[in-house]
Formats: sequence, structure tokens, C-alpha cells
Amino acid sequence: MGASTGGGTGETGTVLAEINVTPFVDVMLVLLVIFMITTPMMHEMVDQHSEVEMDLPVAPDEDRRIQLEDIDQVILSIDEDLQIYFGNEPLVDCGPYRDDDGLNPFEPCFDELQTKVENNHRLQEDGRVYLLAHADIPYGIVVGSMNRIRLAGVTRVGMVTNPEFRTDSGEQ
Repeated sequence: MGASTGGGTGETGTVLAEINVTPFVDVMLVLLVIFMITTPMMHEMVDQHSEVEMDLPVAPDEDRRIQLEDIDQVILSIDEDLQIYFGNEPLVDCGPYRDDDGLNPFEPCFDELQTKVENNHRLQEDGRVYLLAHADIPYGIVVGSMNRIRLAGVTRVGMVTNPEFRTDSGEQ
């Protein structure tokens, strides 16, 4: 099993130590079978619970806070009606596509956004834009807008958070 002292004649020879790996292999095979059985079950559990509902924190009002009117950066904002503004100027209205069925209901809106960003000289020269999105709009609008802005040639897209943009009544 573990050690052999040589021949059986009573000679005291060298000790030969060998590790018996059979129990180790048995344990590893049992663990492999357990993982093979439980992995598909875990995938089913993850698929059933893939949506996570969360309410992200809102930054408190502070004296150090930057006022949007005081900066000269380009800000695209998306309000709760899914209208995208370039500063105060309306750029694209995605609201009519909100109730459309289909895989990508906002594609026409994103196409129009991409075209307008490509034709905006200030955005093309600066190559940077900040996106301010209302907290209650669908996540796909924000991600789709960011993607189309990037495809239009504006490679640096930042996110802006604003406490009062959270709700109309100013609640936090």
C-alpha cells in the first residue's frame, strides 16, 4: 500500500515510498459527476432569474455639484418621453416607437440619431459627448443611443447623472 522494505528475507534495505492516487482519482471523479449534473440546473435557474430589478442611487445635492448650464461640453439628453435633445434643441423623438412590437422597435429612431450626429460638425470635431438620460426610460434606449453615437464617429461617450432629473417633483 504505502511502503515496501525490499525483499521478504528480513534484510533492511531502502524504503520505497509510493503515493496511492486511487482514492484521489475516486474523489475527483465523484466531483466531476456532481458538477456535470448540477451545471445544467444552474443554467436553468439563471435563465429564470436573469432580470434584476434595481433602483440605482442618486447623488445628493452638494455645493461642489457642476451645473449643466455652466459647462461648454456637448450634452445629449433623453427625457421621460423618449425625446433626445442636443442641448435645448430637439434632435430625435423616439416616443412613437415605444409601443411598437418587434425585435428592435427603436431602430428608425437610432438611424435618425446616427445621421444627425454624423452631420453635426461640433460633435465630429470634438469627438466627445455626454449623455444624460432620465432614470425611468428603458435601458435599451440608452445603450442603443450610445452605440449609434459611437458608430457615427463620436468615440468618447460619457454619462451624466443628475439628482433632479430623477423625477419631476424633485424627490430623491
